[in-house]
Amino acid sequence: MNIDTPLTILAGISAKTFYQDYWQKKPLLIRGGAKDIELPISADELAGLAMEEEVESRIVIEQGETPWQLLQGPFDEDTFAELPEQEWTLLVQAVDHWVPEVQALKERFNFLPSWRVDDVMVSYATEGGSVGPHYDQYDVFLVQMAGKRRWQVLAPEQYQDSNIEGIRLHILDNFDVDPMQDYELEAGDILYLPPNFAHNGRALDSECMTFSVGFRAPSAQSALQGITDKVCEEINEKNRFAAPEPLERDHHAQIQASDIEHLKQKLLSLIDSPTLLANWLGETMSESKYPEYSAQLNEDELDGTFEQALKGDTFIRPGDARICYYHEEQMTTCTLYCNGNALEIDATLIDFVQAICDQEEFDFSGLDLSRHDQLPEILRFLLQHQALVALPYEDE
Repeated sequence: MNIDTPLTILAGISAKTFYQDYWQKKPLLIRGGAKDIELPISADELAGLAMEEEVESRIVIEQGETPWQLLQGPFDEDTFAELPEQEWTLLVQAVDHWVPEVQALKERFNFLPSWRVDDVMVSYATEGGSVGPHYDQYDVFLVQMAGKRRWQVLAPEQYQDSNIEGIRLHILDNFDVDPMQDYELEAGDILYLPPNFAHNGRALDSECMTFSVGFRAPSAQSALQGITDKVCEEINEKNRFAAPEPLERDHHAQIQASDIEHLKQKLLSLIDSPTLLANWLGETMSESKYPEYSAQLNEDELDGTFEQALKGDTFIRPGDARICYYHEEQMTTCTLYCNGNALEIDATLIDFVQAICDQEEFDFSGLDLSRHDQLPEILRFLLQHQALVALPYEDE
């Protein structure tokens, strides 16, 4: 991708301008960025999805039995029948996992690293519906796909992180409106928010549907813990604290700065490995959001699925598939990560991996497996971890 090319999803702004001026820096209102995208799922279909056992959903009622009442799905028809006429919001997580058309919306944002994208949450709100002023610790694009919503935004320094007590939601108890960051979005508009920018959204009609494209952002502490776990998988008992003794020490009970510096360098040397860091990042960022729904195929299942692929059955890359790779310059191999698993592959096959990540539907009957002896292994790896799944047969 040419980073200077104007992007439709950014209403003509280039990726370069977005990186330099907005990404993780300040909000951006994008008028009409999604105006060419048809509504992928209706409000009624979203409600139907919220009735499914495996789908994560919730309803927020501002003036319910308690202030900011929170209901957890799955729901039934009686739940929706008993809701008030106004001021409630239905939120359904990871809709891109279940609705291919929503996955297509998510992939409009591939000018950013696809392995950073978490999921697409879809909300439907009646007039006045809100989930209260709050902040997220990750970047998010709020895509208004139907109806209207008003967003009021505050920078991190404009609010205190204190929440309303006695409710199950983390809603800020202080939110002074900044008139310079007060936006009314219509269908097709997008609002980008960096991490920790507080925002308060309220539906202006009863057709309001917002698609939130959120990005994964592990904390530095969780990264350190995960990398430490990897380092400690193999412990070298001989690699111990061995600070050289300074010529002078004020007292035998004193820990000197030189001791601390020695320990710091020892620890830094343990993580001074691009491969180690890449493996933690690749495996962690490619982990499935709901691994119970993408269980690894056993050998018999894999053999059958592999045969299906070779004979030309249609396969898709589902919305919950997470694929990325890491390649160090000058190295003849790279590491492919898929749903939390890793496979070392020949670097000449990166173009095959890229093609898998760029397409959504596949017919492998024309794939020349003789091109490289590792191609069957890569295909089986992706099939085994359900990054590629067969479309079910339709009854004629």
